[in-house]
Amino acid sequence: MPAQLYVPAGAGRLPGVLVFHTLAGPGPNVDAFARELASAGYVTLAPDVFALHDFGPDGRTDHPLILKDAEGALAYLKRHPRVDSDRIALVGFSFGGRLAALMGALHPDEVRALVVYYAITSHSLLRGLMLPSAAKAVPLTHRVSAIRAPVMIHHGEVDANVPVAQARLLHQALVGAGKLSVLHVYPGADHLFNFALGPDATFHPEAARLSWQRTLDFLARNLK
Repeated sequence: MPAQLYVPAGAGRLPGVLVFHTLAGPGPNVDAFARELASAGYVTLAPDVFALHDFGPDGRTDHPLILKDAEGALAYLKRHPRVDSDRIALVGFSFGGRLAALMGALHPDEVRALVVYYAITSHSLLRGLMLPSAAKAVPLTHRVSAIRAPVMIHHGEVDANVPVAQARLLHQALVGAGKLSVLHVYPGADHLFNFALGPDATFHPEAARLSWQRTLDFLARNLK
């Protein structure tokens, strides 16, 4: 599976972070995020979980092949000689944010922190047509009991793609299950608010700055 790996200079063992891309696949925004995390002292791996498969008409949401590849990426990162396998975090954007949360539920003993950016919690609450895999996807609210890692959620208040109610739903479910969760909502910010590159970017400088610093602080508290 193709992936971008960023390893800080030096010889010591460091925390590792898996960075999961959006439904659009990997690109310069996710790569830039992973590279900046490496500059902050993390070994980062940004896998392309779409590259090896033809998913057909059912769609990609929670697809077993994607989960298998994500598990492979997690195993690879944990085995890397520069990674302390006891200090692993998952970060994901939109589709990748949901994947990060799902992986946290499926592998609770292997993940120390989760960062979820503007993800869908329950497809059934969204309007419009959707592919079969999305229509039958189990809501993340049904998965939270398995999550052990603390969770940080970022969401734009005026997200036109994934309403902010989805983030509030996930946060409330986590808190209700006795989990550690913090939700940050960014006024005036749309979907992908921290993606600055590309024709469809809806970059919000202040939300991007705040969410980045909050993510760094959260990872440092839980991994370093």
